[in-house]
Amino acid sequence: KFLIRNTLISLLKAVEGMVTTVELRNENAVTGLIQNVDPFMNIVMEDVVFKSYRGISHNFSSFFVQGMNIRYVHIPDEIDMRAAIDQEVNREWRMRDKMTREIRDAARKRITKRQLQADKETTLRRRQAELEEKKKINQEET
Repeated sequence: KFLIRNTLISLLKAVEGMVTTVELRNENAVTGLIQNVDPFMNIVMEDVVFKSYRGISHNFSSFFVQGMNIRYVHIPDEIDMRAAIDQEVNREWRMRDKMTREIRDAARKRITKRQLQADKETTLRRRQAELEEKKKINQEET
């Protein structure tokens, strides 16, 4: 998450689900649908056309590109780069805030459960004491 928020990988996350071209360091190029980008810039693609530096093309149903082999990723024109980066960063912060809220709520529920359990035990003890007093009173009357 740190890498996504603090690098341009957040821009690559915006390209997920789009068809684009990834140029590799060895002069080859891969064009296809980007399925996933991880924080190390590894890319998983589908319906890929791999074009070698010699011009030979090969089709693949899925393709994995290791981040260290990427030279350049073509960003489609329909992506507003600044907005995409802002959206990804804000999404990460919203997820973090949501998790914090969920943890806080879970802690409150645990406290509430403990309080309920303690209240039940106190009520049970009080009722048992009342029953014992009634038994003593009944025994004294008879």
